[in-house]
Amino acid sequence: MPRRPTIAAVLLLALALTGCTGAPAAKPSTAPTPVASTSPTGDGTLSIGTLFPMTGANAASGAAQVAGTQLAVRDILADQTTPTRPVQLIHRNSAGDLAAAYADLSARGVDLVLWDATTALPADVEGFVGNAVAVALIDFANGGTPLSADEGFTARLKTADPGLTATAGGAEAYDGVITAAMAAVITADDGGASLKAGWPQVVSGSAVCASWGECVFALMDKQNVDYQGITGRRS
Repeated sequence: MPRRPTIAAVLLLALALTGCTGAPAAKPSTAPTPVASTSPTGDGTLSIGTLFPMTGANAASGAAQVAGTQLAVRDILADQTTPTRPVQLIHRNSAGDLAAAYADLSARGVDLVLWDATTALPADVEGFVGNAVAVALIDFANGGTPLSADEGFTARLKTADPGLTATAGGAEAYDGVITAAMAAVITADDGGASLKAGWPQVVSGSAVCASWGECVFALMDKQNVDYQGITGRRS
């Protein structure tokens, strides 16, 4: 039978990441489906590399995506009491020397690579980023096109970067980080293989949750979660 973390382990990790215990409960659901067994490869830090356009025509969207990831990490670590699983972001320019960016992320041993929300994931990316799992943020864009954030989320993005001139892609980047962190909770590991195994469990359950705290609360209550976040149901 596949091994899955006990509720006590999930609770411990959730508290370590957020310190939040008063999040609203999601609707009841069946007990979580066990995640396929993988050998833990994480080192205790969820290391996320990003490949967003920092220069060129899509640089404004790249800045919004950086802000989205930073905001997500801030929400995950809010009121943190015990930093047992910190989250690290390493940003690189998808519009620059891509081979060098791949090599640097691989050398740094990132667990996850988030690819620009405005373009398709290159077919060869996984061959260049070591043991990391690569995720195309365009998969989070409803209809396949990142849309400008609404007024409320725009204001939140600008707390991470007051100089933003555009917001398209920011919500997708935010949801990408939250989903990855939830996968780490479900598998109790931050390694790339575990994130890949846990990712489907974050978005396929019947207990709809729209925030980090709400989803963690649902997991503690033995529910199968469907994180829809800022962008809604994944396309």
